[in-house]
Amino acid sequence: MSGGRWLWVLALVAGACAGPAGSGGADRLNLSGKVIGGSGKHAIYVALWDASGFLDKPVREIRVEPGASAEFHFAVAEGQWALSAYEDENDNGKLDVSMFGPKEPSGFWRAFHAWRKPHFDDVAVEVDRDMADVEIRIGGK
Repeated sequence: MSGGRWLWVLALVAGACAGPAGSGGADRLNLSGKVIGGSGKHAIYVALWDASGFLDKPVREIRVEPGASAEFHFAVAEGQWALSAYEDENDNGKLDVSMFGPKEPSGFWRAFHAWRKPHFDDVAVEVDRDMADVEIRIGGK
């Protein structure tokens, strides 16, 4: 393979490994913490949200196995981010909701208590430094 072609292949591989747009490696901030209030009997899902996909498609979602320490770690660019968590009591892999709100223990990093579906600005937090002590409370505990 010629030198120019190797550079092209290397650029493609580097781009594929870089992650989502705007997520450059040098300016990544650590966003980590724990979920409080889970029973330990069911999986807990923790989702990282940006404004563009809020409540439709998380930037990233992790699953914490039943009985495991409900800790999470995300690397994010500086900006506004929201975190949510829920305990999947019926093990179907999604947050079940009714017309009155979530049917399973759930919560956001920035607590939300209104009687309507939250907007991104209601629950987002400006992340401008590493944050290692984030807590998400679920289940009203």
